[in-house]
Amino acid sequence: MDAQTTTAPRARGAGVRSPGGAAAEAPLPLLTAAFWIAWFSYREMARRRRLVAVGAAMLLPVGVSVAWRLLDRDGTVPATLLLANLGGIVFVPLLTPLVSLAFGLSAIGEEVDEGTIIYYWTRPIGRGAIYLGRLFAAQTVAATLLVGSLALCFLAITAGNAGMLSARFLKLYVATGGAVVLGACVYTAIFAAMGTALKRPLFAALLFAFGWETMTGNIPARLQEATVVFHLRNLIRNTEA
Repeated sequence: MDAQTTTAPRARGAGVRSPGGAAAEAPLPLLTAAFWIAWFSYREMARRRRLVAVGAAMLLPVGVSVAWRLLDRDGTVPATLLLANLGGIVFVPLLTPLVSLAFGLSAIGEEVDEGTIIYYWTRPIGRGAIYLGRLFAAQTVAATLLVGSLALCFLAITAGNAGMLSARFLKLYVATGGAVVLGACVYTAIFAAMGTALKRPLFAALLFAFGWETMTGNIPARLQEATVVFHLRNLIRNTEA
């Protein structure tokens, strides 16, 4: 008489078996997977030459601040006016979209073009986690570079001259920092979506950043409210008022 064989009940949460018989590993939770994707993306972005080039561009407003400190000894241009112009003319409409484009456009699109995104799929990681992790890393790097440049401008303006640290100046500095961080997050998300959806996204991104945003954002009509730069400038102008 053949011995009877019994099968043990499947434990709750056990992996699903593939057709070959091997247990398929359950995917990581969304936030956990996104965190690790972001962590490894930081290391990857830090090794790129793009970071050095963008970091060099961040020295432009610092050079303007140093030149103001050396040349305007009579106080013809107040420190508050200088900071307002740096925020409303240099940081918000120029550097914020430029830095966001440099990192946001390649957040996902570069992985697809180079074929390296397939390595993420060799492990149980959802596509949403890949997108969120890469996007968060790009947003953080862009915002850090912009805030770092603004902080250097602050030091160049105020070092050795604490008398100009008025409440209005500090309030404007904080508002400008908040505007560039918010702008970096919004622009990077837009450019990341372009890099994911479009096969050749660079031209469309440049047209959006320095065509639509620059031209439409300066039109004295309600159409400018459809731009990101309009709302970012308002954050600074409302502080000046």
